[in-house]
Amino acid sequence: MRRKTKIVATIGPAVSSYEAIVELIEHGMDVARLNFSHGVHEEHAQRFRWIREASAAAGKPIAIMQDIQGPKIRVGTFPSGSVELTEGSSVELVPGEGEGTAEQICVAFLDGVHLTVGAPIVFSDGLITLQTDHVEDGRVVASVVFGGVLSDHKGAAFPGTRIDIPVVTSKDEADLNFGLDLGFDMIAASFVTRSQDLRAVRKIVGDVPVIAKIESAIGYANLDDILHEADGAMVARGDLGVELSLQSVPRAQKEILRRANAAGKISITATELLESMTSNPRPSRAEVTDVYGSVLEGTDCVMLSAETAVGAYPNRAVRAMDIICREAESSPDFERAPDVSGLDDRSRFASAISEASVDTANRLGLNTIVAFTESGSTARLLSKYRPRADIYAFTPSETSYRRMAAYGGVTPMMFEREESTDEMFMRAEERLLDLGIARPGEGVVMVAGIPPNQQATTNIMKLHEVGTAIVDDLQG
Repeated sequence: MRRKTKIVATIGPAVSSYEAIVELIEHGMDVARLNFSHGVHEEHAQRFRWIREASAAAGKPIAIMQDIQGPKIRVGTFPSGSVELTEGSSVELVPGEGEGTAEQICVAFLDGVHLTVGAPIVFSDGLITLQTDHVEDGRVVASVVFGGVLSDHKGAAFPGTRIDIPVVTSKDEADLNFGLDLGFDMIAASFVTRSQDLRAVRKIVGDVPVIAKIESAIGYANLDDILHEADGAMVARGDLGVELSLQSVPRAQKEILRRANAAGKISITATELLESMTSNPRPSRAEVTDVYGSVLEGTDCVMLSAETAVGAYPNRAVRAMDIICREAESSPDFERAPDVSGLDDRSRFASAISEASVDTANRLGLNTIVAFTESGSTARLLSKYRPRADIYAFTPSETSYRRMAAYGGVTPMMFEREESTDEMFMRAEERLLDLGIARPGEGVVMVAGIPPNQQATTNIMKLHEVGTAIVDDLQG
């Protein structure tokens, strides 16, 4: 059986050649993430071209994700690169990204943060904590509760505080237009707090799938509203772990994955999954347990960040992720969540056929489900119902072919359009036999639509024994 959980690898300085991209694909990368919080357009364009070329050479679809920076709230700079904030000291916060001191710190987008007296302020991913003492006319005075060294451009968070900042900054708009010209397969939108944020992204990118990064307490609270608009959700545990209490993050992760899957959307678990492999050749036992648990919780994808972007062992990190995912998928606990049923997904017929196909394959112990899809939506629905069988999704669309690389349990296959459904079935059977996926006499489930070659027409399921004649009884 093929690995069902997909691996997202962030491409950065540690992967600085075409050959390095080829190696990541060979070790198991399914989705390549380009992080636009770092680097310049020329670097991203070069990496994009390498990925496309390596994917074509390998004959394996690789979805490329553009991760935009969003309104990341950061401190400015300091004369020597950092300052030390001591416990009990008083600090003034001012809007902007300029140079500050230990007594006055510049904070980007501060004028969109509605602080009140007593509200916490967190720097450096939770290492430094302040408490708001005074707010007046945009001037914020706070006292240091837990001190430490604060470096240039470190992140700032305001747990529980309302923040009104446009999710698409001028930088993001330029990046999205650049990415649209390149042809990214999906977008990851940062700091999404409501569905309106996603609509702002869609105004630029059109029908490119948008993944909402859930990395704030407000975004988590508005999850259902966000999922109504998003194509998927990413559990961005780094910033989420600052906004929520640390002990709340595992519960939040489980809930985000559960609700994304129940909504029929892509689910991704991210941040520090194999963090120690940034500098070590093997993961810690706790990290292995973390990845294993994420797979059992139903994530479609697990994501590597620093491990592959700047780490010393990018290939080993991908390989380790591959091994852990396979082990988790062999567990009897790897199954569909009980609340994933009757997914509406704008097409009740497609959802009902998909669920019935998965249930039938499971009951009969079949290893293969074949789906014919134009947009990829049928394959995604089949994926959400978590069959034990492998899903082979045949599509004539190169765009869908690449995007389906992020769907759990789905192997995308390019396929020329045929005039009838029976012809599609026969051509698919030939491919299965040629590739050794199925053997004569083996049963497979086939899912398609009449009339063929149209979107949103999935309406038939066929049980087929490989090697027997496909009778043309579907067209009359």
